[in-house]
Amino acid sequence: MKVRIGGQRLEAIQDKGFSNWLHLVARTLYFRQVMAWDLGKGESAVISLALSIPDCRVIIDDRAARRCAQTQGIATLGTGAILILAKRRGLISAVSPRIQALRDAGLWLSEELVNLLKQQAGE
Repeated sequence: MKVRIGGQRLEAIQDKGFSNWLHLVARTLYFRQVMAWDLGKGESAVISLALSIPDCRVIIDDRAARRCAQTQGIATLGTGAILILAKRRGLISAVSPRIQALRDAGLWLSEELVNLLKQQAGE
């Protein structure tokens, strides 16, 4: 699913049934305590937005960004955890092909993490 704001394509949200839980927000102001970590723009925006939403959880894989979020009291999930939750809820049948697709796309995952994810998914 690709969602663009400037060039439209927002219908993808409605077409896939995401509109009941996915909400678009205006650009976030960056918090100083987040900017001090010198993260990427995306990670900084996500963490800054989360600081303004009580009891929010963010999906972040970058180690430094996860540390930053956690020091700010923000709960984090990684993509691997999302895959496990998706399998447990019956949304996907297996995590292994998705893990391989992530690796093929350039996401670095250690063998230990891959084995842990597969074990937790029962594969």
